[in-house]
Amino acid sequence: MRSLILFLLLFVELYDARPPEVRIGGVFDLQTYQGKQSNVAIQLAIQDVNNNPNILNGTILQFETTKIGSSALIDAENVLKMFRENVVSVVAPMTPQVCNFVSLLAESAQVLLITFAGSDPSMSIKHSAYSIQMIGRDAVQMKAVASLLSKFYWREVVVVFQDDELGLSGLLALHNALTGSAASIVQKFSFTVKSFNNSSWKEIQKRLEDDKTRSRVFILHTSYELAQKIFFETKGSGIMKRQGWAWIVTEWVAGSLDTADDTTMDSMQGVIGVRTNITDTPRFENISRRWKGKFMRLYPNVTHSENIGAVGTYAYDSVWVIAKAIEDLFRDNKLTELEFKSSGRSSTDAYVFQEGSALFQKAVNSSFEGISGNITFSKSGLLEIHSYDIVNVVHREIKVVGSWMKEELKLKEGVEIMWPDGSATPPSGFRKFIVGVPPNVVFPGFINIKNNNTKFEGFCIDVFKRAVEKLHCRFDYEFRVSEKTDKYPDYDDLVDQVANKTFDAVVADITILSDRSEKVDFTQPYTDTGLVIMVPIKNTKSSAWAFMKPFTLSMWLTALAFILLTAFLILLFERHENDAFTGETARQLEISLWFSFATIVFVQGEKIMTSLGKVILMVWLFVVLILNSSYTASLASYVTVQQLSPTIRDTQSLRASNTSIGHMDGSFVEKYLIDELRIDKNRLRAFTKATDYVESLRNGSIGAVVDETPYINMLVSENCGEFEIVSRPFYRGGFGFVFAKGSPVVPEMTSAVLNITQDKTELDSIRSGYFGSESCNDSGNDIGRLSPKNFWGLFVISTAIYCALLSAYLVSRFHKGGLKTVKVQPIPQENSVPAIQLVALDPNLLHSQSLNGINTASSSRGVRRAYTALPPLNVHHQQRTTRLHSLIL
Repeated sequence: MRSLILFLLLFVELYDARPPEVRIGGVFDLQTYQGKQSNVAIQLAIQDVNNNPNILNGTILQFETTKIGSSALIDAENVLKMFRENVVSVVAPMTPQVCNFVSLLAESAQVLLITFAGSDPSMSIKHSAYSIQMIGRDAVQMKAVASLLSKFYWREVVVVFQDDELGLSGLLALHNALTGSAASIVQKFSFTVKSFNNSSWKEIQKRLEDDKTRSRVFILHTSYELAQKIFFETKGSGIMKRQGWAWIVTEWVAGSLDTADDTTMDSMQGVIGVRTNITDTPRFENISRRWKGKFMRLYPNVTHSENIGAVGTYAYDSVWVIAKAIEDLFRDNKLTELEFKSSGRSSTDAYVFQEGSALFQKAVNSSFEGISGNITFSKSGLLEIHSYDIVNVVHREIKVVGSWMKEELKLKEGVEIMWPDGSATPPSGFRKFIVGVPPNVVFPGFINIKNNNTKFEGFCIDVFKRAVEKLHCRFDYEFRVSEKTDKYPDYDDLVDQVANKTFDAVVADITILSDRSEKVDFTQPYTDTGLVIMVPIKNTKSSAWAFMKPFTLSMWLTALAFILLTAFLILLFERHENDAFTGETARQLEISLWFSFATIVFVQGEKIMTSLGKVILMVWLFVVLILNSSYTASLASYVTVQQLSPTIRDTQSLRASNTSIGHMDGSFVEKYLIDELRIDKNRLRAFTKATDYVESLRNGSIGAVVDETPYINMLVSENCGEFEIVSRPFYRGGFGFVFAKGSPVVPEMTSAVLNITQDKTELDSIRSGYFGSESCNDSGNDIGRLSPKNFWGLFVISTAIYCALLSAYLVSRFHKGGLKTVKVQPIPQENSVPAIQLVALDPNLLHSQSLNGINTASSSRGVRRAYTALPPLNVHHQQRTTRLHSLIL
C-alpha cells in the first residue's frame, strides 16, 4: 500500500514538473532615457512575477538584457547572441534601426516579440507573425489628433515627422484620419535626430514664416529626443510665443513628458499632446514609488519623472503578458521542458522554439487588469486602446485637459488650456490674412478708404467683418490697398493677385464670373445678382390734381398748420382791442381764419390794431410771399415737362437703338456688351464716378446705363423719380468675396454670408448705413416737388418769432391783473337798464352789492344765470357790448 502511494506521488510530481527557469530577453538603447526607463520597469516586473506564488508555480523568469546604440553591426551581433540563449520571448522599445532585424529573427526563431514604444503595429505585422504591440496604434491615435483639429476648427496643419519608418507610418495614419474631414496637411518636414541642426531649422522657419504659408498649427510626430531639439530652436527663435500658433505632439513625445527636465518643459509651454489614458490607482502609485527608488539607485545622475510613465507601464505589463502566457502554456500543454531545435541552415542560426506559435496564441488571448489598464489584444496581436488623454504643458506641469474615447473628444469643463502665446484663447491656426482692397471704386458706398489707407469702410467691408464674426474658425486679417492697377478698379487684376498669393482674399464689389472662378474661390453672393438697364424718366401723366404737384403732402400739411397758427395768434392778440374780432365764438373763428387765408392772395379786409398783431402779420406776409413764389415756379416747371416715354425697354431695344451706353470703367460689363450683346464699342462710354452716370443721363450725352443690380438700385434710390430700371436682370452673378483656390475658410464664409443674406433685418441694417432705403415713395413723384426741408430755415425763424410774441403777450397780460372773464355780453332787463352776464368771475371780486343786486333768473331753456354789475363801472344804455379788461389764463 505504501509503495502504491509513493508511486502515485511520484507520478503526480513528474506530471506537474515544469522547467526550473524560462529565459526572456530585452533589447534597449540605454543611452536614452526611454531605454533606462523601460529597463528598470522590466526588472521590477520580473521581480514581482518571481515573488508571486500564484503564477509559474516555482519557475523562475531569467532576464537577459541586450544593449544597442553603438553601431548597426555590433547591435546586430548582440541581438543574434541573445537569440542563441534560448529565449522564449523578447521585450523591446525598438528603434527603427534594429526593428527589421529583430522582427525577422523573432519570426525565424518563432519567438514571441513584444514591443511597447516607438513602433507602429503595421510594421510588426509586416515583418513578424509573432509580434504583439503593447502601445496604441497610430491609426487610432491619429483619430484623436483629428478630433482635436475639428474641436478647434483648425483647417490646415503642418506636420513635422521623423525621417524613418516610424515617422512615415504615423504620417500615413494622420493622412487617413483626416480623409473626409475639414482639415488637411498643407506642408510636411522630416528630420532625423542626427540630421537636425540649427541651420536646417532656420530654413524651415523661413518657409513657415513665408506669407504663402497660412497654417500655424504644427503636429510633431517624432521621437522625444528630436522633439527636444526642435522646441529648443523654436523657443530661441521666438516662434513659440507668437499669437495664433498651436503645437500638438503625439504619444511618441507626450508619453515621455513625465521625464522632461525644467529646460525642456519651459521650451514646450502651451503644447498640447495626445497620450494613452492611464488610471492613477493605488497599485500604480505603489509600483511608481518602487520604480523611482530603483531608477535612482541604478542611474543616480539622470533626471527622472515622479512616476513610472506611460512607456514604463507598458514595459511592466509586457512582462506580465509573457508570464501569464507561459503559465497557460504549461498548464494546458502539460509541458515539463521547453524544446529548441536547430534550423539546420547554419551553425550560427538561432534555435527554433517549438512552442512559439502556441505561446503567441496564449499571449494574444490574454485578458487581465494591468497597471496601464485593461489588457486585451486583437487577433493579430494589437493592444486594444480606445482611450487617450489630452494633456497640456503648463508651467512645468502636465495638466490633463480632456479625453478622447470611442471616437469622441471631451474637454474638461472649467479647465482652461494655456496656449503657446500665454493666453487661454484658442489660436486661429492661421497667420494673419492679407485682404486686398481696390484703391479706387466708382461707388464709394461699397468701398471707402480713409486716413491715408488706414481706415476702411463701406457696405462690402461691413458684410465681410460681420461674416468673419460668425465663423467658428475665426482668423485675423489686415486690409491692404492694391498698388497694382492699370484701370480705375481692375477687378481681374485683383483676382490674379489672389491666384498668385499676393493676397489671401479680396473684399470689393467683385462680380462672380465663370472665368474668375477657374482661378479663385468665391463665397456665396451677398448682393442681388444680374445686370440691368437704367434710363431717365421723361414722362409725366396728366392728372386732375396737377395743381397739388408743386408741394409734397408734408409741405401742404405744414402750410395749413402755419395758417391755423397765424389765425389763432391774430385772434388772441386782437379780440380785446379790435371790434372786428369780437362777437360769438364761431364769428371770431370765421374772421380769424378768413384773415389768414385772405392774406395769401393779399386781400386784407380787417385792420390790425395791436402791435403784436402787426408783427405777426408782417412775418406771415413774408412767409406767404416765399411760398407763393416757390409754388408758382414749381407748378410752371411741372406743367411744361414734355410727354415722352423711354425708347429703351430691354436688351433688344438697347441693341437696336443708336443711343450711347454708360458702364463702369474696369468692369466686365464692357466685354459682355461687345461679345454677348454685339453692341458697337463706339457706343460705349466708361465712367469712373457714380455722379458721371447721373450727369450724363441728365444732359442726354448717354441714353442708358448698363451695370449691376446693386449699383443701379442705389442710383435709383438716391435719384428717386429721375431714373428707372427697364429690364429684368439678364446676367446672373452678384458680388462675392474672393479667396485663394482651395482656401479652407471658404465653406464657413459661404455659410456665414448665406446667414447674413437670409436675415433681411441684418443685411438691411448694413445697407441702410451707406445707401439709405432702396425704395422710392409715391413712385418717385416727389422728385422736384417742394417739401418742408426746402424751407426749414424759414419755418424755424417764423415759429421762433411767433413763440416770442406769444410769450410777450402772456407776460404783459399777467402783470395787468383784473377780472378773470371768459365771456361778456349784455343782458336786457325789464326797466331797460342793462346788466352784465358773467360766465366766469374772479371769486375775490364778487360782492353782494350791485346796481340791481344779485339776482337769479331762469332762461327759456331753464338755465340758471347770475347777473351783477361791478361798481363803479359805468354802463351805457345804448352800448350793445361791454368790454372787460381782464387776464385770460
